[in-house]
Amino acid sequence: MEALDYALPLAKKFSATVHLVHVTRPDEASEVPGAGHLMRETAASLELLRGQLSETHRKRLSPFWPENSHVRTGQPFQEICQLAREIHAGLIVIGTRGQSGLKRILLGSTAERVVRFATCPVLVVRRRGRKQPKEFGLHKLLAPIDFSQCSMSGAIYAALFAKTFDAKLSLLHVLAGVMATSTEKACEPLKKKDAIDLENARLDMEAFTQLDFLGNVNFETEIRTGYAVDEICRDADESDVDLVVIATHGRTGFNRMLLGSVAEHVVRYAECPVMVVPSRFSRY
Repeated sequence: MEALDYALPLAKKFSATVHLVHVTRPDEASEVPGAGHLMRETAASLELLRGQLSETHRKRLSPFWPENSHVRTGQPFQEICQLAREIHAGLIVIGTRGQSGLKRILLGSTAERVVRFATCPVLVVRRRGRKQPKEFGLHKLLAPIDFSQCSMSGAIYAALFAKTFDAKLSLLHVLAGVMATSTEKACEPLKKKDAIDLENARLDMEAFTQLDFLGNVNFETEIRTGYAVDEICRDADESDVDLVVIATHGRTGFNRMLLGSVAEHVVRYAECPVMVVPSRFSRY
């Protein structure tokens, strides 16, 4: 129920409507001739699930609207993304089991696929080891930026949440560090390039902080050197960040199937909830 623990307070804060969805995988028995009785049993099970969802919704949200509870059959990530498009959802909130080790490295989870294919922002809530607060609250937000138009989408959402919850926003930019070489002499040109890149990043950050959407936002800036995913996750953990808000390029077709984006890796490894904002989504 971690997803509901986030979805309901957010809906109340933004005066939004919550839709619940449960997806069952296709019944393979439907392909067997004469399996009508099995299909009837499946239909009865779906109706039971619908009733259970409705009861959950009724207990935790007022007023209750039964039509906002959906039971679908199919591939979970496909049905979730399709429903989000049908109801023009502004945000998908989804939980993940928070696996570790090899299971955490392997791809294919519903949450990761929803992040990859959804056309609206997705908030992934992970079961964390550290103690959860008794009441929902956002006190510190982290928005990784690379000064591109794409990363601005995430920063705009982060600023909106920071204003709404009176939270502090940390704007983080990560520079790639100097590569190790065999001699100090060979390393000098790289060090000079890093110094130039660092100065350019400082100037870009200063210009970024002058943008209008950061007005009346309590924010701080930080520039780190290293591997982007590692530094984002480390900063989130060390600073007790409540939510990471990061943008993705939102590519389509074959490009969207290619793995390795910073956003997807942050979703996989961060210990706190992560909101992924497609750069093409401009609700606000």
